[in-house]
Amino acid sequence: MIAEEGQTVEHKQSLGERREIVETCAAFATAQGGRIYIGVRDNGQIAGVQIGKGTLEGLANDIAQTTMPKLVPTIQTIQESGQTVVVVEVSENPVKPVTANGRAYRRSGRTNQVLSASEIAELYLATRGVTWDESARADATLADIDPEKVRKFLSRAQSERQWEIDAQTPLEQALRQLNLVKNGQLTIAALLLFGKNPQRFMLQARVRCARFKGDNEVEFLDLKVIEGDLVQQVEEAMAFVRRNTSMTAKIEGGALERKEHWEYPLDAVRESITNAVCHRDYADSGNVLVKIFDGRLEVLNPGGLPTGLTVDDLRNPHESRPRNKLVADAFFLIKYIEQFGTGIGRMIEECRRAGVPEPEFESRAGGFRIAFRLTMPGNRHAVEMGLTERQSLLLQKSAAIGQVTPAELAKLLGVPKRTVQRDLQYLTNKGFLIRRGNGKNTSYGRAT
Repeated sequence: MIAEEGQTVEHKQSLGERREIVETCAAFATAQGGRIYIGVRDNGQIAGVQIGKGTLEGLANDIAQTTMPKLVPTIQTIQESGQTVVVVEVSENPVKPVTANGRAYRRSGRTNQVLSASEIAELYLATRGVTWDESARADATLADIDPEKVRKFLSRAQSERQWEIDAQTPLEQALRQLNLVKNGQLTIAALLLFGKNPQRFMLQARVRCARFKGDNEVEFLDLKVIEGDLVQQVEEAMAFVRRNTSMTAKIEGGALERKEHWEYPLDAVRESITNAVCHRDYADSGNVLVKIFDGRLEVLNPGGLPTGLTVDDLRNPHESRPRNKLVADAFFLIKYIEQFGTGIGRMIEECRRAGVPEPEFESRAGGFRIAFRLTMPGNRHAVEMGLTERQSLLLQKSAAIGQVTPAELAKLLGVPKRTVQRDLQYLTNKGFLIRRGNGKNTSYGRAT
């Protein structure tokens, strides 16, 4: 029985689709291998093919002549429903990527994806046991490294993982023990992790955060471009998320414990941002993106999934394949990641505990996207009480910031201060907000 089309199976109706057959061979070889059934329609119906003298030899020759490195697949015929079907079996190639007619391909689901220049470079290095962040920068010196960042990192690694390197270890020695020096030169990872100004060497190493009004990207409510080292980027991106999402607090249990409940589970969001910063393609000119809408939060990073790994694989136990090995090793030492392919599972579990939908995962050309959605977009109490969209936003901002003044809210939302004051008074009368102070010292906070 012939399997359905998928990551390792392709159907072709006739031998006349020679170019597409060769491209699929290259795509399979760059991924984990696969089989092409020739004489089978897309819907799985057997069409059969006519085999003449030299047909199979000619097909094998075409594949070998138009692929690089040269592929020599196994080709045979089988009988299905009284018809002849050609089976081309391609093994995963140890040297990647494999090109067909001068273009590099990789299998993703049921399609063959053309690889970008940065993806080609990444695969080339990976098949030689090297990741891009291990590359040395001849134009960088120890003067470009912040010693205090290294000391803080070592102290944290000692605390989190009992790593046996003293925080006062000399700078160059510490970098060498972290494998961040190669042939006497600093690696890209060293600059990303501890550089005084990493963007001097990699302008693309940024996180762009945006809070939009509504559910499209037409109008901004808040915007921040985050630079600095990778640890800074994770922490500042999380601060942006907290500032632009709602939190409620309740007194629970016999011990009168105060519990905070955020719209999105912060541990899951942190995991997604950390993964994006750690595993993005730093050879790509794009930035990590954090987008917050009324009903969803998205994290996007340049660089799709590692070769051979699909979105479906993410939900099951899978091998950890870091795109940036040195960065991943450093993040492991400070417990930013676990390196066992468990991050996706933790995100899913955190969302289940919080009672929100599981995250959505999407690998698309040149990038990877994680989306968190609200069960009911917007502030639930606000919807039930019939508040306006502006009043709902006021509640969200008040909750995210804590204590906030009318002037701050007016500037943040781009509306007149007098309008904001009227809404704040209404929300206070309804019990949503608590007013503190008088006159110029008046501020508002979310009622628990």
